[in-house]
Amino acid sequence: MINATGLRWILTALFTFPALYALWSTAAPGRTPANRVEHTLHAVMGFAMTAMAWPWGMDLPAGPQIVVFSAGGVWFAAAALARASRANTRTAALVAALPHIVMMGAMAWMATVMNGSGMAAGAGGAGHDMPGMDMAGTNATSAMTLSRAGDQWTACLLAVALVILGLRWLAQAFDHGRVAVTPATPRGTTALLHSEASEPACHAAMAVGMGVMLVLLV
Repeated sequence: MINATGLRWILTALFTFPALYALWSTAAPGRTPANRVEHTLHAVMGFAMTAMAWPWGMDLPAGPQIVVFSAGGVWFAAAALARASRANTRTAALVAALPHIVMMGAMAWMATVMNGSGMAAGAGGAGHDMPGMDMAGTNATSAMTLSRAGDQWTACLLAVALVILGLRWLAQAFDHGRVAVTPATPRGTTALLHSEASEPACHAAMAVGMGVMLVLLV
């Protein structure tokens, strides 16, 4: 859905590297089954977003994506409640999981509107006729834009929320990375901290990339 070749490749990198990292994390030793499910969901999200940046991605069926990402949001909420303890209340656990729930919800929403329920596609040569979407010209950055005011507002709010979350995750990644390079930190611990920095960095790349995609739809 992105016409601009350079931006399409930048977004592809922003989504593909986190997806590959999530895939690696899914298979890495020492993970709990719940962790593996969460990393799998992140990997699927990254690959789905990569597909959305390309014209062929519009041919992927939206129904399975809606089901998977809706279930993903429910999973993160349920897992947070299950992990709640006396030290970490259910409310605190849900707040901690909220960024992932928002991302899963945004994915389900995007798949829904691209299914023709809320967008209006623009030109771009995609050859699709979607109710609620306007086709843009081939010179436009995005091949499609939302035509309904409600969808446009939803996209804007989600974009702002995702960019804020992305910046927050990026700050966390810098904090972990800064600790990791402290001279007094043992070598083994440094490797662990670098690993802890990678995960929020990947979340940040994904969230910011999704925010950019949503802005382009408005």
